Amino acid sequence: MATVLQKQLATIAANSTHQLDLKAQKSRHSQSLLFEPREAASQSFDTIYQICIEGFDELCQLDARFSPYDRSLFADSSKNVDRAQMTKKENEELDGVIRSFLGLLQGRLHLKPATHCLEWLVRRFRVQEHCTESLLLAVLPYHTASLFAAVMNILPGQLPPTFKWLHPYVASLQCPPRSAILSAISSNTAFFAGFNSWVMDVAKARHQSAILLGFWASITAQAANGMVDSTASGRDAIRRQREEDLILRVLPVLQSALSIKGIPELYLGACMVMTILATKARLENRVLDAMMEAIVGAWTEQTIDEGLACLCVIGEEKETLDLPKSVTRTLLQDESLVLRLLHLQHEHRVSKLSAGLAIGAVRIARKTKEIATLRRLEDVLDAGLLNEQHTGLALQRLVVGLTETGQSDKNAELHRAISGVVERLAGEERNLVLLEQAAKAANVDVRGLHLPLLTNGSADHDVEPMEIDDEEPAKIADHRSTEFGELLKNLPDLPESITSFLDPSLPLETFRQYSTAFQASRNSIRLSERFFSISAFGHSDSSDLSRAASFFARVWAHRSNAVVARQSALQSCTSQLESFLQQHSAADTSGLLPYILSALGDENAKVRRSAASLCRAMGAAHSTTKSSNAFFLPAAQVYGTTKPEHLSLRAEDMHTFLANHIVPVLEDCVVDPAFIARVVSDVLNNGSAGAGQGGTHGQKELKKSLRADISTVLAAHAAVTPVVFVKLALLKSLNQVGKQASHARKAVLLPLVEQWVAQSREDVKAACNGGGEGVTVEEADEAVLGSLTHRGTEEIQLLKNIASGTVGDRVQLVPLAFARIRQIFPLLKSTQNEMVDYLLELALDTGRQRVVDGSALETLRVLTLPTEILVHMVDGLPAANELQDQPPSPKRRRQSRSEDTKPKDLDERKIGAAVRRITLVLEIVESSKPDKHPHLLRPLFHMLSELHHYKSTTGSDLAYIYQLLLGSLLSIVQGLSESPQTQSSEINASVIRTDLIVECVRTTRSTQVHNLALLLVSRLAAWAPELVLHSVMPLFTFMSSTVLRQSDDYSAHVADETVSRIVPPLAASLKKKGREVVKGAAELLLSFVAAFEHIPLHRRLGLFELLVSTLGEQDVLFAVLGMLVERYPNDTRVAGFIADLFNRFDAITGLQVMNQYFGLIADGLKPKRVLSDILLGFGEKTEEQVQESVASLLQGASRLLQNRVLSQELAAQLAGGDEEKISRIRTFYATLLEQSMQLTHALSTRAQLKEPSESVLRATLGLLPTPDFIRSSAQLMQTGSDATRQQVFRSLEMRAQQARRGDAAAQTIFIGALPNCAVYVRKDQPVATRHAAIACMDVICERFGKTDRSAVLAAAEHVAGSAALRSDVTQLQIISLLAMASAVEVLGDEVIGILPSVLETTILYSESCVREPTPDEQLFTAAFSLLNSTAGTLPWMLIGSKLDRILQVADHAYLASSSYLDGQRAIQDLCNLLAKKIAPAELFASIERPWSNVVQLGSMAIEQHLRTLQVAVGYHSKATVTKNAQVLFTILLQGFDLRADFETSDDSSTSEAFSLAETIALDVTMKMNDATFRPFFMRIVDWANASEDVERRTQRLVSIYSFSFALFEQLKSLVTSYASFLLESAGEILPASSGALDDEKQLVGVTLQTLASSFRHDQDDFWQAPSHFDAIVDPLLEQLAQAEDVGIMDHVVPAITDFASAASSPEHLKTINTKMMGFFKHAQASVRLATVKCERAVTDKLGLEWLTLLPEMLPAISELLEDDDAAVERETFKWVREIEEVTGESLEGMLA
Repeated sequence: MATVLQKQLATIAANSTHQLDLKAQKSRHSQSLLFEPREAASQSFDTIYQICIEGFDELCQLDARFSPYDRSLFADSSKNVDRAQMTKKENEELDGVIRSFLGLLQGRLHLKPATHCLEWLVRRFRVQEHCTESLLLAVLPYHTASLFAAVMNILPGQLPPTFKWLHPYVASLQCPPRSAILSAISSNTAFFAGFNSWVMDVAKARHQSAILLGFWASITAQAANGMVDSTASGRDAIRRQREEDLILRVLPVLQSALSIKGIPELYLGACMVMTILATKARLENRVLDAMMEAIVGAWTEQTIDEGLACLCVIGEEKETLDLPKSVTRTLLQDESLVLRLLHLQHEHRVSKLSAGLAIGAVRIARKTKEIATLRRLEDVLDAGLLNEQHTGLALQRLVVGLTETGQSDKNAELHRAISGVVERLAGEERNLVLLEQAAKAANVDVRGLHLPLLTNGSADHDVEPMEIDDEEPAKIADHRSTEFGELLKNLPDLPESITSFLDPSLPLETFRQYSTAFQASRNSIRLSERFFSISAFGHSDSSDLSRAASFFARVWAHRSNAVVARQSALQSCTSQLESFLQQHSAADTSGLLPYILSALGDENAKVRRSAASLCRAMGAAHSTTKSSNAFFLPAAQVYGTTKPEHLSLRAEDMHTFLANHIVPVLEDCVVDPAFIARVVSDVLNNGSAGAGQGGTHGQKELKKSLRADISTVLAAHAAVTPVVFVKLALLKSLNQVGKQASHARKAVLLPLVEQWVAQSREDVKAACNGGGEGVTVEEADEAVLGSLTHRGTEEIQLLKNIASGTVGDRVQLVPLAFARIRQIFPLLKSTQNEMVDYLLELALDTGRQRVVDGSALETLRVLTLPTEILVHMVDGLPAANELQDQPPSPKRRRQSRSEDTKPKDLDERKIGAAVRRITLVLEIVESSKPDKHPHLLRPLFHMLSELHHYKSTTGSDLAYIYQLLLGSLLSIVQGLSESPQTQSSEINASVIRTDLIVECVRTTRSTQVHNLALLLVSRLAAWAPELVLHSVMPLFTFMSSTVLRQSDDYSAHVADETVSRIVPPLAASLKKKGREVVKGAAELLLSFVAAFEHIPLHRRLGLFELLVSTLGEQDVLFAVLGMLVERYPNDTRVAGFIADLFNRFDAITGLQVMNQYFGLIADGLKPKRVLSDILLGFGEKTEEQVQESVASLLQGASRLLQNRVLSQELAAQLAGGDEEKISRIRTFYATLLEQSMQLTHALSTRAQLKEPSESVLRATLGLLPTPDFIRSSAQLMQTGSDATRQQVFRSLEMRAQQARRGDAAAQTIFIGALPNCAVYVRKDQPVATRHAAIACMDVICERFGKTDRSAVLAAAEHVAGSAALRSDVTQLQIISLLAMASAVEVLGDEVIGILPSVLETTILYSESCVREPTPDEQLFTAAFSLLNSTAGTLPWMLIGSKLDRILQVADHAYLASSSYLDGQRAIQDLCNLLAKKIAPAELFASIERPWSNVVQLGSMAIEQHLRTLQVAVGYHSKATVTKNAQVLFTILLQGFDLRADFETSDDSSTSEAFSLAETIALDVTMKMNDATFRPFFMRIVDWANASEDVERRTQRLVSIYSFSFALFEQLKSLVTSYASFLLESAGEILPASSGALDDEKQLVGVTLQTLASSFRHDQDDFWQAPSHFDAIVDPLLEQLAQAEDVGIMDHVVPAITDFASAASSPEHLKTINTKMMGFFKHAQASVRLATVKCERAVTDKLGLEWLTLLPEMLPAISELLEDDDAAVERETFKWVREIEEVTGESLEGMLA
């Protein structure tokens, strides 16, 4: 077990930063996300910062929230931050900043700049070590990306506890799958808490991203789901405990998430998790309530729908319906709650939540008396969101609340509100049974609620007669009777003058009190009798019941009354009328007519059914033909004292109207509330209902007079009735009546409208809302103004006055008046012009109210105006000359001549008004679909003419007006072009003036105007080309500087439309006149070419293609190409563009175009030019400029002909087999070839044009596929000039180079061409022709010769003849050598017959070449190429004297080509090949034989000679080398003797030759065994010492010892014994050297170097042998006396030191020391100094082993410390300190 100390040390080691461990520091620095460790380790922080700061700057541009970090993490000073030097507090602050930055950075880690920023945190701040958890949390959403793997690669060994689960993935560097993260977050509490805490912190800082929140929501939801599933097993107690633990873990996270406002994604994620918990976990109601409160408290307008969905889910999981109070209040405050729930019910169950809301609304209303909550309850119940059970519960709470509130006067208002809600709900049949059941379940007596619908019957039947009260308990009956008595007592008395409750003078409050009493008496017969027995209703047996009838009518007419009240009023009135008719045979009920019609349109079916019953009774009351004196409610009395005219209707007319037209359709009226209005309007318009639809229910039509009377009666009622709803219902019906209501309108409705609009808004509002009818002022105003029609002048004038705001003070009427104008405008017919002028004046009158001119303008815009009106409006626009002031009087003009010349003054006010009028009218025209009104052409073109005058008058561009006008014209012309039949029948084309459009384009700067004008001209050209062609050329000139330069799509569309529509008729016109298209369209082409460089790049090609295609590519393509090339000769973009344009057309067209192109060039070269002057402007250029242009044209032609696409298409066409196309291609090509040859011939004397013309010819020759070209070239070769033949050969050569080797067809074609080429290798042919033919043959033989060697051999024989290889012309010799080289490679053994003579000629050429003072490098390169091919193919042909000569030539040529790298490379290649291919014996012999001659050539030659030997030695095997050892030894001896040979040479490069000889000797040695090499080594030592010439002997010894040194260094201890052969020689060399000569110094130095190497590598105690030691010790140590000459530190000291180390026995060391101490007393200070240095070196080398001799050294050291020479003394002090360091003891006492 580890001790406490060991544990502490282990902790320290784990946390150590290894400040002193450089390797560990380097390893840490190499940790990187972006770079490999090796590259990262070499980067400085400055480099890293520069890389990363760029990424940070990009992030700051993307998101300004990164900017604050440029003062901390990414400040320039951050490069010097060192965490090791910072305090703990500073490190904590830095960690906080880094965590904040990581939170912001995490959302952009998929971007490269973000990874650069993260790289800085890793490299500089070691975030992977100090903020490991934050780093991993930041990159966790990217766990499948390569970034996460890169982060894992740099993590420390110890991970935080939250990420221990990551260890297996870190070890294998595999990204963790989502399942692993899900498992960790579900089971690892720390990881769950840390991850959620990180997300919440990021969100609170507003650094969240969609990636993070999406990952959090999904992973948390899945984890919650998994955790809930894991709690489902086990006993109940265990499950409950697990669920509680789960809630304690998850709910705080959700509460924290919901507390962060303004992040919808976070809120939605929390709702998702809550939904999972609520549906899968068994949560208590209190927990669910808390969740609901949290959801409601956190939602916003953006998230309310999702939160409400979550509430629905949670609500369904609750065991009770009650909602928390705060949730209920929040939901009730949402005005659109019901709509949201209706939308949600398609996806979720909302019944429980809605029920809880309804119950909560009742509870809140009861506790707080907030009646407004009941309205939301009513909305919920009406929407049908509750199922039947939940609806019953809600109604039960209402019934209970109604019972409780009825017991106290304090709750009277609340009681009435609940009662109203219950009554309204009871009006729905489906709720009646539920209400009864709810009352029963609540133990509440239904009758005690005073709800008539509950007490009178079920929902399935109409209201039945009321039950008597005898069964009621006496106490309750008495109480109700008392209350009702008090109510009757408080009723105000009606004045005698008020005979009708419909009297307008009756106070509204009075009627309300009587209405309340009536509703209180409905449920009791006794109370009802008491109510109608009061004085206000007269006597029940009276024949005049008008007051009661008027009361009933007003009750049912008021829609604010409850349904049951309206129904009861109708039933009561029916009952009384039926009772009245039982006493009288007839009754006058005409006063009820408008009210019964209104009741038949009631929204409630029960009310309509009751109204139908009353209507039948009224029809029965008027069944007799005579008028009755019994008045139930006559028209004359219906409004009491107010007795307007036109109310009376005869009884028979009343009967006819009701019985024949209303009663038959009563059942339809019951079903459809809108049916009665249609019936009334149909009857009054057509005489019977449904007449317009072909059915009349068997009715007789009403007479027109009667229809007029009825209309007038209804209008009179509408004018007088105090019930606004009745007024509106009558007006809406009358507004649908036509001329039958004319009298009614004039006599009644017109005064009504005048009176109505004259009232103030407050009065109107009081009239609409005073009775609580819910009618808005706008509805009433609309109905009243709807009474005004187009039929009367007074009506129209009144409507105009209302619209202009001159009647009344209510501006709200203005929009309604204009709306009415819009409705009647189509019916005005003859007065439409007047109305439009009126509206136009209002719209332009800025002095009026804004609503007036705005409404007038809106009306003009929405009206559908016919052509006549539009023409009238445009014709009515003012002319420009009308805006000038009036001229002076004639008398004044006569008196002042200046008046005639003075410009007329302008009235700016008039101008502004005119411009506004023109703008408005043109806007209206534009919005009226001008294409449907072709007759506008004339006035619009006239207006265009006027606009030019306006423009000059005002000095403004009037761009907007031009756009409107041109846009309308464009629309008209488009319509005409789409329906050409209109042209001849309706439109006079003479009104079209193209000159005005062109002038518009020319004088306007607006791009939009330009585009519209061009489109207009293009459409006109397509529709009527003869009208525009004479004016279009200026347009194209203008386009080149405007539209063509625009880059937008619309401008491109304009240009395309202009070209495609104008150019075709232009071309057709030119052809029709017999003119060439290219000449006639020259100006057009010049415009486009001039605009080329300004046309946007992406539009150029398409635009020019469209232009060329439209004009005809056969006519103008050559001109466009030539003009572009000539105008832009130096623009590199043009070359690619013309190629692309050229390729857009087929190959045959391309040949035809090139013929035309050549014709254009030829025309430019003529003295009298035609086409080139027109297209290229040659007539305005000097001759020099013309030459330059022609050169540019030729270069362009060459590029076009070299176009690969053209050649490929031609090849495809020729291979296609279509004889017609093939014939055309050959015809065009023949013409093209003839023209190119003529051009080349004609321009051969012009230096500037010769090369371009030849280039064109070459391109032409290369155009066709090879078979066709060869067929065509055969005739050319016979008839053409020498230059032509040469071009053909070059073209064929180029084709052969480009052809594929494996192409069998190409092989046959080219091999077949060889004989044709060989024909021209004759002496009678020019040199250039022969050269071209041989070059062509060379390429063909090289690429395809192996397929037919006989043909190649025949060609080779021609090349080897006197006309080629043996010719006196060097160029022919060169090309022939190259061709023979290819032939040798192809033929192999088959070339033997001619090869000897060829080789002899080649060697002769090589020898003669190298003898020249300035050799022909190309010639000997070609010769060596042939020799190279021969060596590779037939090396045995090069042995013997040929090889000797070749090697000598190579050595000699190497000298001559020292400045010619290609020549040297050719020589080396040949020699290397010879070294490998020639038999070794032959090669080595050929190397040895000419040695003396090569030496005479110098060091470079011998170096080349030796390099050949080196390659051979290295290439061949050991056995081969050993087999040829003797000749090799001979060569090596000659190589060792090179120093002597070059002794007197001044060549500074000889050392390279010496080194090369030694290297070769070493290579030979490495391929031999000891038995072979040892004799040779002894031989060379003896050979070196045997020379009698002292200088040669010295140089030989230098070579031998240099070789020995290399040998000892290479083989080390294996050859230490070879030193025995050198002992004698070394013993002689070292003592004999005086150091006076350089050669002696060199020899001594290399000898010492060699000995030192032997000493160093002695592993067999060779030098400890006394014989060896004694032989060398004295000569070696004596060199200390020669220190100044030999070089003490370079050679002597290292040799002695290595010698002492090798002979390390005590006796030998003592001998060495004794001899060395003898030099301490040498007279020369340099010797003493050298000895001390040597002692230091030995001491350093041997250490204590050498210092065992220290006692013997001390006396000498003492003397040396007092030496006379300061240098010796200093060196001795250094030696002493070194001794002290080795021994560890001071020598101070020993030296005393």
